Amino acid sequence: MRTLAAALLLAAALASAPARAGDATGAYAPYEDLLEVLGDLTWHLRDDLYRFPPPKDPTGHDVYRLALSRLEHWEKRYPGRLRDVVGYARAEALERLGEYAKAADGYGQVAVEGSPLADQARTARERAGAFAQAAALPEEGPDVNATLGALRRKLDAWGRLVERWTGTPYETAALVEEERLERTAAMVVARNRRILEDGNLTAEHALRFLVQKHADSRNLPDHILRLGDLYADVARDYVEQHERPLAFDEDEFVQRADRALDMYRKVAAWDGAREKPEAQGRFAAFDAYKTSVLARYR
Repeated sequence: MRTLAAALLLAAALASAPARAGDATGAYAPYEDLLEVLGDLTWHLRDDLYRFPPPKDPTGHDVYRLALSRLEHWEKRYPGRLRDVVGYARAEALERLGEYAKAADGYGQVAVEGSPLADQARTARERAGAFAQAAALPEEGPDVNATLGALRRKLDAWGRLVERWTGTPYETAALVEEERLERTAAMVVARNRRILEDGNLTAEHALRFLVQKHADSRNLPDHILRLGDLYADVARDYVEQHERPLAFDEDEFVQRADRALDMYRKVAAWDGAREKPEAQGRFAAFDAYKTSVLARYR
């Protein structure tokens, strides 16, 4: 459903001539009519940013960032005009960009202006404020265990927001944050697997959990690549730890190497995935490494 901001602007346009923004050109220039700026933004407010990439305009620029820039230019040209509508729209764009604290401030300014948007702005301020509180929680600690503990607490906070906003356009924003934190935690485990008990197995479980839980995410190919990287590192570790010819077991190495190649192959054949060229390069490089190692020990 389109926001009240767009509805108010439409009413204003019907009552009088549209506010013109001059003859500026370029992707970041203001449009001729503020309705056009809000039209593009409003059209994409319900986009699923968890499953699909952020929307782009025909020039290839991010729609939400463009909206911020065009609103800024329009406001400079017409200071004070439709201030509540412009402020609310700016807060909506900031919220979609993950700038929750700034969005909450923007909604708050509209809420105290006596605008017809005030009630809606107060509700939006509470939502954006809750998101901002979760986003502000720390993600790091003095050691690995403290870092993982901080990530767990932050994940719990975002998990509550996912539940609170399930079935609404704001659920996807919380899912994006939850996925990012789970990916961060998995990579912390993977980077520190040599100092953790059963580190290789723990890292594999963490990355496989990421792949399975976020199977609907637009980042799934990247998660699979990260799992492939772990398998590739494990295969390299095996070679380093079994340098002597009689200690090296070809079948053991091939089993480890093929797991990495299988992950790379999946993404390398994934039409439409932005990671496809990267996966093709990794597959070719690691396949060459495998061939080189086998030739060395035969």
